[in-house]
Amino acid sequence: MSYDLNILVQNQEEPSVLPFPSLIQMMNERDDEIARYHSIWRYMTQSKGIWYSLVKERNGMVNAFPICDSDFEADEGSIEIPYWVADDSIKYNLTPLIIYEEYRTDFEKIIKFLIKQSPNRTVMFLARYQGGEHEIVCGILKYKEFMKLLSQSKILFNICYIISNY
Repeated sequence: MSYDLNILVQNQEEPSVLPFPSLIQMMNERDDEIARYHSIWRYMTQSKGIWYSLVKERNGMVNAFPICDSDFEADEGSIEIPYWVADDSIKYNLTPLIIYEEYRTDFEKIIKFLIKQSPNRTVMFLARYQGGEHEIVCGILKYKEFMKLLSQSKILFNICYIISNY
């Protein structure tokens, strides 16, 4: 299985480069060979801004797989699914996001940095794996709320989160 960690920096006009060293590579849609999804996640992909992917190279492949995983063994009853999602086939693809401890600090710094790059201090974050093409958008969460929920295994794959520093 492959994972994507995508971030859209709302209303950003030119891509940013990380001003600090990181174990995570940040690729953008203008300078790198990444693209927004074509026919899925329309709200996020049609929003104005710069699209980034957080990746790591391993064994000649560049993707998010070395950075994160999902807790596929989590008890379905313990996963807090948004109340408006009732279809079991959709719920099946909503599993907790795990950022490996080795990358956690860099991940947090990158999210905070990208929020500051947005003129309205807002990003959209989507951790995605194949399946779960039903668009679900949650927001707006403050940066600290988002990180707290991530620590509690309450940030899920296949949900777009709107994160702001306000």
